[in-house]
Amino acid sequence: MRDRSWPGCASTRSLLRRRSKHGKSQDTHRQTTLVSAPDAAPGAQLPVRVQNYIDALVQTCAQNQAPLVSVVLFGSAAKGGFAADVSDVDLIIVAPDAASRENRHRLGVDIARLETAHGLCPVTTGPRGPLQARIERAVGHGFSCFVCTRSDLLSGDVARVLDLRPLETPFVDRIIFASIVASAVTVWGENLLSRVPVPSVRRLDVFKALFGFSSQVLLSAATYPVLPDATKYAMGALKHSLHSCFFCYQQRTTTLEDEVAFFNQRLGPNRTLMELLSLRQEYRRSFAFVIRCLPTLARLHLRTARDNRFPRSG
Repeated sequence: MRDRSWPGCASTRSLLRRRSKHGKSQDTHRQTTLVSAPDAAPGAQLPVRVQNYIDALVQTCAQNQAPLVSVVLFGSAAKGGFAADVSDVDLIIVAPDAASRENRHRLGVDIARLETAHGLCPVTTGPRGPLQARIERAVGHGFSCFVCTRSDLLSGDVARVLDLRPLETPFVDRIIFASIVASAVTVWGENLLSRVPVPSVRRLDVFKALFGFSSQVLLSAATYPVLPDATKYAMGALKHSLHSCFFCYQQRTTTLEDEVAFFNQRLGPNRTLMELLSLRQEYRRSFAFVIRCLPTLARLHLRTARDNRFPRSG
């Protein structure tokens, strides 16, 4: 990964310099060379909403005396495919090793409030009850910020970085973490990404991903009559399936639109993939889309397993 200054961080750096001048921040010594994703366009800027959110996050942590090691951006905002109405701002917040679990949990709560204040939380319809909360945990919907320690990140252990429960860990494939690191950019603080070990992707991981995403879509179909966001859960599963399969081919990340174009060219035009893009522009509930996701997922992953040689290094 190349070291390169990320222009969108200028306002954050300026903010920290101003705070340091008045003796209000103790973390400016952590500001190091910033990097951008390998496929980011030179001179690219973070979207204004994303930059404002990151600025507010760093400022809030400084005011609350919650020291940070670094802030890592990944996903669509880092790849240049941020869509204001549907995209999350995916972050890994790196805390010092001395930070307790309670402190990290409190930091996560503060960040969730900031997401809401900046209009970056996924929009849901109706009250969020216990069933919806459990389903969203199962399908990973709405989880856009992860808080870990410096040693957690440097371990390369996806369970530690993403704070997975013991029962969840066996079902997580290696592609998830490899693609996160590939798309990631340090937007504030110490750049640790080049030191994070990423395990090789195996053919087994392609099938684990297929099992996981298919289970999410089946859960979306089963809960469709009672949960208003079931279509969004299926959209998320298909989107992450595209990310995983494209990464296996190219060993890099790109925008969702480019991934759809890649597989439409390789596999032939696919109605479900095009509908995914359409639903991201103008969302509506669609049980038919949820059902069509299943054969599309199977085709994507089986073709990926057949076309590529494994193991593949990240």
